[in-house]
Amino acid sequence: MNTVRYIYYKLPVKYRYLARRLFYFPTDFLSKKKDLSPPKGLIYTGSGDFKKTGEEFFSYFKNYGNITPESYVLDIGSGIGRMAIPFTTFLNSKGSYNGFDIVKQGVDWCTKNISSNHPNFHFTHVSLKNDLYNLSAKNKASNFIFPYEHNTFDFVFLTSVFTHMLPKDVNHYLNEIKRVLKTNGKCLITFFILDDESRKLMGNSSKNFKFQRDNYALMSENVKEANVAYDKLYIFNSIREKGFIIENFFNGTWSGKTENVLSYQDILILKNI
Repeated sequence: MNTVRYIYYKLPVKYRYLARRLFYFPTDFLSKKKDLSPPKGLIYTGSGDFKKTGEEFFSYFKNYGNITPESYVLDIGSGIGRMAIPFTTFLNSKGSYNGFDIVKQGVDWCTKNISSNHPNFHFTHVSLKNDLYNLSAKNKASNFIFPYEHNTFDFVFLTSVFTHMLPKDVNHYLNEIKRVLKTNGKCLITFFILDDESRKLMGNSSKNFKFQRDNYALMSENVKEANVAYDKLYIFNSIREKGFIIENFFNGTWSGKTENVLSYQDILILKNI
């Protein structure tokens, strides 16, 4: 873990958001936005180019999610619109986008800047406890019932969500995804997956999950949900036991792998049966 990340995790949650706002204040103050994207100081969903990352994943959604302009789409952990924005020029009035997130500032920004111009885009704030994003909440992800009817969505995706959740929460979310996803619907999920190769390589990368637990490992013991990696056999079996087919598995570059690579994190494409 690098020094900046270590210091960031040491900060109380509310000060992590404040530190980012202060750091990017000069940039945001002087910038002249020409596209639909939030100020850098408000972005809490990871590093990298906000717009390019959204466009990158949208290409995966089209290639592997079987989405059409009339699809009903669910974004779990919708953040501050990084994945939603590309859908605004793709979905038509018969299609629908729903997203929920545990960070209110992201939901508020998306509602104000996206939903105001796209009435078929809906963002919901859900107050759930997470030691990286929200310590003040009392509700737990393991008890949260998605606010959607059975068999609603054609496509569900989670980017950098299960990388911040512990096993009990992940297993519950998989059950809920199964419930709200239509038969033959697709689901894209990003992970940090541990196998013999990634364990061997990760010591030389910025991601090093040193704290091994049963079936998963942590990068930090102080902020457990900051980064969570799952043993490959365990997570694959968990997914199949829920009634999904794993259609594709792509390695991420996070550990140093170079074969069958698609993005930074590992990616699984599931089909509901």
